[in-house]
This record gives sequence, structure tokens and C-alpha cells, in this order.
Amino acid sequence: MAIVARSAHYLLRLSDQMAGFAKTVKKLGRDDRLVRFYPSAASRRHHPNLPQELTARLLRYQRPGFRPTYLLTSLTNPQLFTRDELVDLYHRRWRIETIYREWKHTLNIQNLRSQTPLGVCKEIYAHLLMSNLVRWIMTQAAAGTTTPVELSFTTAISHIKTAVSLMAYLPPRRLRRACCQLFENIRNALIRQRPGRSYPRLRDSTIKNMGRGKYKLPARIKPRKLKKIA
Repeated sequence: MAIVARSAHYLLRLSDQMAGFAKTVKKLGRDDRLVRFYPSAASRRHHPNLPQELTARLLRYQRPGFRPTYLLTSLTNPQLFTRDELVDLYHRRWRIETIYREWKHTLNIQNLRSQTPLGVCKEIYAHLLMSNLVRWIMTQAAAGTTTPVELSFTTAISHIKTAVSLMAYLPPRRLRRACCQLFENIRNALIRQRPGRSYPRLRDSTIKNMGRGKYKLPARIKPRKLKKIA
């Protein structure tokens, strides 16, 4: 609601229950419709700038083996923003969160030693510069083979540190070969698309009774057992 009050665009996940409150205004395509919500009086008291009714776009999709998911967005033009593009955009958030984790743990950006605001800013800029330089080298290594976000940032830093220490003592004629070897090592350090995630989640492995004849499936749907044919 606060996003709407700021007149900003949004793309967010919606629960099955909230999706059930939406009133369909117009169908835009397969599992894609324009809907209308009516903010409660309590929501309008917290956010006086909210309109009496809210029109948005509701998308429904389902990944193989997982329960259906709903996305709500203010990007209502299906010609400019297709359903598949918006679903893909929403799932890119995992890569953004992974980058935040790289800053915190790999670069240790949370451990700042400066005692003044100016010094803290300088440290942060130095960490971000390091991050960009590593990402640039990863991009060079991935050229024509894969995308840099599919490579391990932590492994890349380890290989770069080792290569720099070796290149300092190599003659110029061997630097090109060492650089090619560095790129190959980085290119071989592939990561999973969703590292560190496993299913089923805790307390999310059974069907939940939501009341009024409604049920919620677990995050991951167990495959049905095939009957043996005699």
C-alpha cells in the first residue's frame, strides 16, 4: 500500500488468499487479468493518500513440481510487458539477493574499521569498486560461453588473488597465457541457479486447511506415485 501511495511501479508476490479477493475487470491473456481491489478502512487510515479502489494486473503461473504462484504488478500493458517477461523479472530477485550476500560475507563489507563518516564512505566505495572489478573480469571470462551471474563470485576472487600473486613474478611473454588460464578457471566455477535452497521447507510439507472450504498446497508438490502395471 505504501508503494501505491508513492505512485511507484511494483511487481510483488501475492498470497492465494489475497488473490481470491481480486475482482476481475478484464482478461489480458492466459492466466493474466486486470483486477480491482478495494483497500480496507484501516489501510486508508494508515495511508490517507490511497484511492478508494486499486486497479492492477494479476498473473498466475506454476513451475513444474511447485504450487501455483500469483504476482501483482502495476505494469498493466501486456504488449509492453508480457506475462513471461514479468515472471522472469520477478525471479531475478534471487540473483540480487545473492549479490548482497557477496558484499556482506565474501567482501566483508559489514566489517568497517573507519571512525568517521567520510572514512566509512571511502571503505564502502572501495568494496563496491572491488566488486565491480571482479564482476568485470568474470564478464570477460564468460564471454561467448555463459553469463557472469552463473559463475561463482567467491571462487573468482580466490582465482584472481592466486593469479595476481603469480603474475607479479612472470615474464611479460607468459602473462597472456596466465590470463587465459585465469579466465578458464573462473569459467569452470559454475553455480546452481538457486544456491542454498532446498524443499520441502519447514512446516510447509502438508496441505493446510485455510477454512471455508479452501486449502493451501505445500511449496513443493510431491509427485504422484505411478501404479505398477501387472
